[in-house]
Amino acid sequence: MNYAKTRASALEPGLLAGSLLLLLLAMAQPASAQTETAGQQMADQAYHSLEMKQYPKAIDAFVKALSENPSNGSWRKDLAYAYVSAGSPAEAMKEFKRVYRDDPNELDVALELGFLSQQMHEDNEMEAYFRDASRSSDEMTARVAKKALADLATARLQQSKQKAYDLLAANRRAEATELFEKIHREDPNDAATALQLGYLYDAAGNVAKAREMFRLQRGSSNVQVAARAKEAYDEIGKRSALVFATVYAAPFYQSRFSNVINPINAKIGLRPLRFVEPYFGWRFSRDTRSKTGTLPEIYSDNAAIFSGGLESPLPGGTALYAEAGTAVSMDNPTHGRTKPDYRAGLNWFHGWGKSMTLAAQTSPSAFSFTASGYSDASYYSRFNRNVIGEVQFRAGLNLPTGRALPMQLLAAVNAIKDNNHNFYNNVVEAGPALRIAPSRHLTSVYLEAQYLRGAYTLHDPANPYGSHYGDLRISMVWSNTFKLK
Repeated sequence: MNYAKTRASALEPGLLAGSLLLLLLAMAQPASAQTETAGQQMADQAYHSLEMKQYPKAIDAFVKALSENPSNGSWRKDLAYAYVSAGSPAEAMKEFKRVYRDDPNELDVALELGFLSQQMHEDNEMEAYFRDASRSSDEMTARVAKKALADLATARLQQSKQKAYDLLAANRRAEATELFEKIHREDPNDAATALQLGYLYDAAGNVAKAREMFRLQRGSSNVQVAARAKEAYDEIGKRSALVFATVYAAPFYQSRFSNVINPINAKIGLRPLRFVEPYFGWRFSRDTRSKTGTLPEIYSDNAAIFSGGLESPLPGGTALYAEAGTAVSMDNPTHGRTKPDYRAGLNWFHGWGKSMTLAAQTSPSAFSFTASGYSDASYYSRFNRNVIGEVQFRAGLNLPTGRALPMQLLAAVNAIKDNNHNFYNNVVEAGPALRIAPSRHLTSVYLEAQYLRGAYTLHDPANPYGSHYGDLRISMVWSNTFKLK
């Protein structure tokens, strides 16, 4: 008898029974377990692809895994991150939104939705998601969300400020003021906005509000804002004083004529109303070369003028004036040679950049831009009823010497024209200029040296000086306004 064959024959029924049992058990396993196993296999493939940074494969595997088990929030969240890594923010947002909808406690997902909304310029949703995330119990998530909200507020405020400045540039001052006020309410610590509001209030004639804005900003931690606010506050104080006095003295030397001219203007007045300033004035001019006699040589107006007048300062640095007075000749004052002197006109002044005073206070060790413009057009009865117009422009740099000796290096342009066609009143000049103040605490006094190349704009046979000239001028300038009451 073959023992092996007999043993195999004996085992066959048992083997068949075991195989049948296993098959029945497999058939009896729940379908959900089979699905879960298939989904887990695809998820495992997805995570492997993520480790290899094969994002399209990972996305495809996660999608298949979720088709087997759509409720697996962990897989869906990681699918969303895979979309982010693959550069598909819209798809990532779709998946994150589903995760967050199913579980609102997933505040780290809210944070991700906030950044994705920011990337896709959905500002309203972005803010809502960041606010949700800022309430997270996870310190890191909350901190990042709060910083994002702060950055958002800063960006919006900056956009509002830019819009306000654009409105201002378009001369839409009322709208600009309204927007600056809104910005100031949202951020009262924005010193630059408060300063700008002060300027706008002042330009609109609301002196009380302007003064208050400037007063508050004088103590600003921003050095430049504080200096500008102090300058503006002091200027308003001078302009709003009931009794005021002004002095301007500028003796200068002219190399072309080897002459020294000494002009001084002073006045004292009242300000009963914003645009009404009655005053008494004194003008004096005397040079060292003019002489009378059989062959007179006159280089400047040598006279002392006593007058009364009325001035009206307007917004924008413009002023209208009219005055009547008496001129006493300084060429031969002992003979009591007097003439009536009537004059009227308008003048304008404006500055750009940093004045010497402001530069010395805020950036004494740095270069900074500075410029100023001045113009005057006036009628003079004593000069043969002439109308004379003058324009002066200066532009250049404040030098980084302000701590010890404030200096400005400038380009100067002057132009004069008159109605009577006198050659000496029709001139164009240009050249470099240097200004030096004795101290950053005393910039109302300065020394100025100019070298100008000039040309007469009218041909006149009576002109003995030729059509062009060069002139070195050295002057000492002092100007100030005093608030007396």
